[in-house]
Amino acid sequence: MRRIWPRTTKIYWDPDYDVPIVKPRPGEEDLLYVLRLTEPGDARPAFQRDYERLRDAILYEYGDLGIYERFFNDRFLLFNKVPHWDQMWEIVSSGNVVGQLYYDPFRERWRFRLTYAGAYISYMEGLIDYVVVDGKIYPKVPLSKNVSTSMRQIVVIGRKGVVGLAERSGDGFYIVKIYRDRRMPIETRGRRTDLNTVLKLNEYGIDFHVEKAVGFLRKMHRRTGLRPVVSYSGGKDSLTALDLTVKAIGDTDVLFNDTGLELPETHRNVEYVVEKYGLKLYKASAGDIFWKAVWIFGPPGKDYRWCCKVTKLVPIARTTRRIWPDGALNIVGQRAYESMDRARSPSIWRNRWVPHLLSISPIQEWNQLLEWLYIIREKLPYNKLYDLGFERLGCYVCPSSTLAEFKEIERIYPEEWNRWIEILEWWRKRLNQPQEWIKYGLWRWVTPAIAKKRLAHHIPNYSIEWRNEYILRLLHSRINLAPLKTIKDGNRIVIYFNRRIIEDYVQLQFYNNVRMIKMEITRNNNGDVIIKSKETEIVVRDNTIESTWGSSENLEDLAEILKIIYRIYGCARCGSCVLWCPYNLIRLTRYGPQPDVPCPGCRICLDVCPISEVLVEKLVLPLITDDPAIWKRKSRRHGPEVLETFKLAGIISEEV
Repeated sequence: MRRIWPRTTKIYWDPDYDVPIVKPRPGEEDLLYVLRLTEPGDARPAFQRDYERLRDAILYEYGDLGIYERFFNDRFLLFNKVPHWDQMWEIVSSGNVVGQLYYDPFRERWRFRLTYAGAYISYMEGLIDYVVVDGKIYPKVPLSKNVSTSMRQIVVIGRKGVVGLAERSGDGFYIVKIYRDRRMPIETRGRRTDLNTVLKLNEYGIDFHVEKAVGFLRKMHRRTGLRPVVSYSGGKDSLTALDLTVKAIGDTDVLFNDTGLELPETHRNVEYVVEKYGLKLYKASAGDIFWKAVWIFGPPGKDYRWCCKVTKLVPIARTTRRIWPDGALNIVGQRAYESMDRARSPSIWRNRWVPHLLSISPIQEWNQLLEWLYIIREKLPYNKLYDLGFERLGCYVCPSSTLAEFKEIERIYPEEWNRWIEILEWWRKRLNQPQEWIKYGLWRWVTPAIAKKRLAHHIPNYSIEWRNEYILRLLHSRINLAPLKTIKDGNRIVIYFNRRIIEDYVQLQFYNNVRMIKMEITRNNNGDVIIKSKETEIVVRDNTIESTWGSSENLEDLAEILKIIYRIYGCARCGSCVLWCPYNLIRLTRYGPQPDVPCPGCRICLDVCPISEVLVEKLVLPLITDDPAIWKRKSRRHGPEVLETFKLAGIISEEV
C-alpha cells in the first residue's frame, strides 16, 4: 500500500489467542502478525452499538445472519476508520480485515461489504451466493448472467477463484468491487475471545506506553516549572491525558471550554470527572457567540473553520490569560493519528491563538486500541456518548462530523438539531442551493473540495459554483460587502464591489487602522482615499479599489487593507485583538477595533482576528484572485512568523 500519512501505527495479532497486541514483548514479535490496515491504522475496539449496526447491515445485505455469526458474534473486533464520502470502517476479526461497515447517505442506512478475506471464507464455507464468470470483469459493469438469489450482494468467481463482488441493481447485478490483492487470509484458532484475555495479553504494551508518557510529563513539568493545566473536553483523549497527568504529577488544574455547542452528556461527564479526581475546574465559555457569528461568516466548513476561533481558541485565550498570565503547561490529549495536521505536529508546541500556553501531548503516539484498553483497565469514567455510537465528541454542528453522526444527533437530540437546521435552511435559500445542500451536508465545505464534488455528482443538474456562493455569502452576511468583478490591466488591478467601500460613518475608524499598520493614507481633491506602502499604491474610490499588482508584496498590502475594511463592518466582538495587543492600545467600538495612537504597528491584531484570518482569506481574496486556495500562499504570515512576533513583543518567552 502506498504510504500517505507522515506517521502510521502498528497493531499486531496473536494467532494462538486470537487477540490484538499493541506492543509485543521482547523476542515475541516474530510470533505475531502485523495487521494490514489502511493508514494510519488507528483501529479501536468495537462497542455494543457497533455490533448492532453490523448485525442490521448484514441482515439487510444477505437476508440472514450466517456471516455475522461466523465473523463477529462473541468476537473481539477492531474498527479502523478509512476514507469514504461519509463514514466507513474496516472490520478486523481473527486477524483479518473481513469487511467494511459504511453509512450510505443516499439510502440513509448502514451497509456492509466483504473484503477479499471475508468473501473468500464466506464462499468456501457456503455463507454467500455466487456467480461464475468467464473473462475479465470491470467496475460498475452489469453482469450478463441471470442470478437467482435473494441476497443483495454475491461473490464473483473467475478462473482465479474469488475475483470480485457484485451488488443487486434493479433486476440484475453490477460489479462493485474487484479484488486485485487476493492475499490469503491468515489462520488463527478462531477463539471466542473475552475482554479480560485481551487486557491480560496487553499488559506489557500498556505499561510500556504509560511509563513513557508519565516520564515525559514529569520531565516537562520539572524543566518548565509551569503550572500544569489539563485541557479536558469530555472525550477519551483528554480523559487519558488527565489520568496520566494525575499519575505523573499529582495536583493539576483542569480547563474545560464550553463552546455553547456541547451535548448534555459532555457537561455531565466534565462535572463527574473533576469531582472524582478532586481537581479544580476552570471554565472558559463562548456563550452564544456561535449563534451570533453565523450571520457574519455563514455556516462553518471543514475548510472554513471560523467556529474554532470564536468558540474555542479565543475564549480559552481570554480565560487562561486571566488565570495564568505568566503561562502554563497545557496538557492536551492530541494524537498523531487523528488528522494529517496532528500527524505532522510535534509533541511540544505553541498555538498562535493561545501563545502563552506551552502545549504538550503525552499520548501523541498512542493509537485508539491502546487508549481504550488503558481506559477499560483503569476503569476511567469515559463519556457515555461513545456507547451510543458517537465516533467523535465536541460541537454537535461541527462540519467535520459525518452524516451518520448527524443522524444520531437528530435522533437523540431533536431540539438541538432543529435549531441548527433552521439556520442552515435560511442560508440555503440565500445561497440558491437545493435541498440536498442540507440533506447531503454540502454546507460542510466552502471550497470546491473533492469530497464535496463526489456528493454533488448524485444531485441531478447540479454543479458547484464556488464564486457565486462566495459572493452570496458575503452579500447576505451582516457585512454586505462583496467583490463582484476584478479587472487586471498590466501592473494594476481594479476590484468592483456591490456598494460604497468606506462609508462616512467609518472613515475615522478606517484611517486609524491603516496608520496602525504603518501605511501612508491621504485623500485627494476628488475624495479618493490613497494608501501607500513601499511597494504598493492602493486607491479606494466609491465602490472600487485600484491597486498596484504583480508581486507578492502587492498582494499582501492589498490583503491587509481588505482585512481592515472587513473587520470594521463584520467584527464579531470576540475581543481577540484587545486581548493580544502587547501595548494595550485597542478598544472595541460599535464599528470594530479602534487603535489608539501612536501604534508601533506589530500587526498582531490582524493576525488574531477571525474576520481577517478566515473570512477575508477564505472568501474575499479567492474572489479577487480567482483562486480558492490562495490562503495557502507562501507569502502569507503563517504560524511561525506570528509566534515570532509574539516573542518580539514579549508576550511569550523563548522555547523550553
